[in-house]
Amino acid sequence: MANVFSGFLSRPAANAPAAPATNVVEVRMLKTRMKRLADRGDRVVQRLAEIEASITNLSNEDLLDLADIFKAEPRPPIGEMAFLEMARREISL
Repeated sequence: MANVFSGFLSRPAANAPAAPATNVVEVRMLKTRMKRLADRGDRVVQRLAEIEASITNLSNEDLLDLADIFKAEPRPPIGEMAFLEMARREISL
């Protein structure tokens, strides 16, 4: 008789709630993932600010060289940054 019920007893009920430990682990993993994504976003914003500052700090000659490299249309973002800086300084190719 024990063999008949052994498989039945090892299965959880269909409407049994998930184990609480599983939910805690999933919430912790979600919080960790959300923090990692937020940190990555912060690093991207910081890096973009550093790139913009680098372009702003170029001499006129170097800025013109950079703009010349990226003058093809459509301009990539670094080319747009260079041309915006040139417009601010009122210089052109």
